[in-house]
Amino acid sequence: MNNFSKLGLKKDILNVLSKLKLTRTFEVQEKIVPLIIKGKNIVFTSRTGSGKTLAYTLGFLGKINKKLGIQMIVLVPTRELCIQVKKEIENICEPLDIRVGALYGGREISGDYKTTQRKNHILIGTPGRLIQHVNEKTIKVGDVRYLVYDESDQMFDNGFYDECTYMKQRVSKDAQLILASATITDKVSRFADSEIGEFEFINVGLQIPKNITQEIRRYKIIEKNNALVKLFKEKRFKRAIVFCNTKAKTEGIAEFLKNKFIVSRALNSNLEQETRQNYLNLFKDGKIKVLVATDVASRGLHIENVDIVVNYDVPTRPEFYIHRIGRTGRGDKAGYSITFICPEDEERFELINDIYSLNLLE
Repeated sequence: MNNFSKLGLKKDILNVLSKLKLTRTFEVQEKIVPLIIKGKNIVFTSRTGSGKTLAYTLGFLGKINKKLGIQMIVLVPTRELCIQVKKEIENICEPLDIRVGALYGGREISGDYKTTQRKNHILIGTPGRLIQHVNEKTIKVGDVRYLVYDESDQMFDNGFYDECTYMKQRVSKDAQLILASATITDKVSRFADSEIGEFEFINVGLQIPKNITQEIRRYKIIEKNNALVKLFKEKRFKRAIVFCNTKAKTEGIAEFLKNKFIVSRALNSNLEQETRQNYLNLFKDGKIKVLVATDVASRGLHIENVDIVVNYDVPTRPEFYIHRIGRTGRGDKAGYSITFICPEDEERFELINDIYSLNLLE
């Protein structure tokens, strides 16, 4: 890792980074920031927790004109990620007097009034809600010269492909485009080729870092609940995430664990936004030990010190495996993941193993 001073950043930005005790760069920042400063369109992959939000933010901060309105938009696929990214970007921007706003679905649009009436330089939002405001002319995006698609593979999987294309049409014609994700899917490649055109493609680091231990355990379906309890009794942990493929299963397993005196909650899209955020905050504070989640929680959420990730179900798509286990082993910290495999899961897991050449304990 190098020092931020070598990336071509302005002095006032370096001073803020120093005050925040951010002095050493990660690989993604070393590779991405200088290219953004040069004005390049970039499509890049970087594993979860590698510092990509800071990378795409730092590259454009020096170009912000405080006299103008919205100049940078970051599109994200979920409400939780929108809230998180806003906090992370705001952390850097507040000392620079650069204003950051957020607009996301799941709440009454009247609740956006404070954001839309305020002069923001950077806006983070989910595609549907942002487009609603653009079409209702409550925000103006014609001067936006920097458009980021964060966690783009999930965004397109969530059905936002057309919305992302539309946002590109509404911002400045010469806007700089950044597409960031942990994995590249067919939809991501198609969007990059058709909508971005000329760009630099950069694959940063390993998709699965060496600091995450990956273990598999084989069970029959009927054995998995008791195996989960036994696992949590044999391994000491403060925070664990258990991933399931269905919402109903998350609720059943969370209830089962609570009956075994393991403090747990289900996290899925059936919950109200306020409840989901409350559970995440309690989990971060260590007041909930286990989150039992669908893949809604596997993408982009920054939760420090998750000791272990358990794939109760083998994920339905290979790239989901990468995002799930990326909840542990953030940065350079040691992480641990365990996948439960039933006989009917063997073929699906072998596909994941073939694609990513997993280094497995068994």
